[in-house]
Amino acid sequence: MAMKRDFPESEKRLCGGCGSSERWLLHYIRLRGTFQRLCTNCLLKNHPGLFCPVCLDVFDFDHPPPPRDRVMCVKCPSIAHNACANCASFECPPCSQSSTFSFFNAAAQLLGRESAKAFVAAAKIAANSMKKAAAAARSDAERRVKEAVSAKKRAREALEVLAFLVSKEKVEKGEMNSGRVEQQKAKSEPTNPAAMQVLASLATSMAAEGTNGVRPNQLQSNDMEEGGDRVKEGA
Repeated sequence: MAMKRDFPESEKRLCGGCGSSERWLLHYIRLRGTFQRLCTNCLLKNHPGLFCPVCLDVFDFDHPPPPRDRVMCVKCPSIAHNACANCASFECPPCSQSSTFSFFNAAAQLLGRESAKAFVAAAKIAANSMKKAAAAARSDAERRVKEAVSAKKRAREALEVLAFLVSKEKVEKGEMNSGRVEQQKAKSEPTNPAAMQVLASLATSMAAEGTNGVRPNQLQSNDMEEGGDRVKEGA
């Protein structure tokens, strides 16, 4: 809730209720969720139950008078002291004199006692209204700060999860690529069983016959004969 106080210049000079142009008599107040400027008479008429309409004393905002010490108007929520009400079927002055009654006489040259009390009562109500508005604005600001901190935390966690998923995907792609390379190597090597058997037989045959196609026992007998011939020649 933003406590915006910027009004057009024309509205700053007029009461939001009756259109009174007496600027110094206007009270700044929050009424029904919006900030308005009201004259003393309109402000008091819009806040029945917060003050006694007869003596114009403002009740304690946190502890209003108990039911045994007050009487309510039969036509509106206005509350008066038992001593100020003249009968059980009490009608407040605005209800009993609806067409002519005013809490504040703005046309008078001198501020009378009743008008002064009305002005003070309106000022107290306006101050309490703005106090509540300031507390609500502070509470709303604190709530927004907590929401912002929580949103920041969730965003950080989401980024961490995203980074983990990206890293995991890279690892999986690397493993898949290495697997494909191994498969390609395996495919390039001869895997025909018949060809492998032929190669094994050739290797065995060559190992048995020697490098020149002669068996090892023949090589040994030939060496012995050549040695005997050399001995005879020497003799």
